[in-house]
Amino acid sequence: MVGPSTPSTARSVHRLVEHYTPQGTVGRLLLGVVALGVSPVLILGAAAGMSGPLSLFPFLVGLLALVGGVVTAVVGVLTLWPVYLSLIGNVDSAADYMNGTGRSASANGSRVAAASAGSEPASDEADLDAEELLKRRYAAGDLSREEFERRLDTLLDRDGRRAAGGRGEGRREREREPERE
Repeated sequence: MVGPSTPSTARSVHRLVEHYTPQGTVGRLLLGVVALGVSPVLILGAAAGMSGPLSLFPFLVGLLALVGGVVTAVVGVLTLWPVYLSLIGNVDSAADYMNGTGRSASANGSRVAAASAGSEPASDEADLDAEELLKRRYAAGDLSREEFERRLDTLLDRDGRRAAGGRGEGRREREREPERE
């Protein structure tokens, strides 16, 4: 068996938070900042309540505040995570995160690996994403020119987008482009 048949608790909690979280960046920022602002107050209040005289009521209130503070901190981090991903460029926008339509490095990386291995893609959109990821990795300096050309040739040959004139045309056109600095 490849994996568990039931979703993990973390995945179900993440799905629940994403369902009830605002989709826009502003809504996520407002909710995340409020949640992360309230959580330290709850945690410090819990510490103050639990450090007093040892009676049952202050201890239970402190324990409840501690649990609430930790849950609020987790919700704040999960709410702001897509905003962070959109800021660093792994997702196009925070709204695309839940739908999975943004560019995730891990998802596109597996598409590029599949493309270089010669397997068939799920759609033309996956090919465009794989090609775009190759270009970005080359521009960032992660791939050498030869590796970039080899992977791009493999991707274009498999997709059938290369001109019918032969294998060398695309390479000659790319060789005319100036070297990157």
